[in-house]
Amino acid sequence: MPGNPHFEAVPSWAAAGTRLTFVPVQPRNTAGCTLQSLRIHVRDHRQRELAPEERSLEACYGRFTLSQSRKGKEEARRWALSVSYGSEARAAVIAGHGARLYDHGPEPEPGDPDERMPAVVTWHDGEMFFLLASGQLPLEELERIARSLY
Repeated sequence: MPGNPHFEAVPSWAAAGTRLTFVPVQPRNTAGCTLQSLRIHVRDHRQRELAPEERSLEACYGRFTLSQSRKGKEEARRWALSVSYGSEARAAVIAGHGARLYDHGPEPEPGDPDERMPAVVTWHDGEMFFLLASGQLPLEELERIARSLY
């Protein structure tokens, strides 16, 4: 989101790597979407600057968003497998790591101000937590994008 004080834009994946304590990974499969922005979460809800080890990266491809963050091994696992990102999660494996898949939420009723819940894929890899989300792409495509990080 332009103007969001919690994030700062970075011009490239290489530049992002210099502002984080992990090497961010790019998806090889982007479902035909082009990278629109790379942003680093640099401030918390009270506008305090986050230490580099607490920062996360968000890559927006227009039709999907990829988030990467270092959480520590147990916390990354909890965020991926215990925190809910939708209803009726299905267990999966992404490159040998535990994952959960959430299909799109139901279509909202006409006139409902809330949008449809996105399809989400979450997984952990050691200390890293990954989240892929899209309000447009089908879950199967998100799964292919997730696998393309390896």
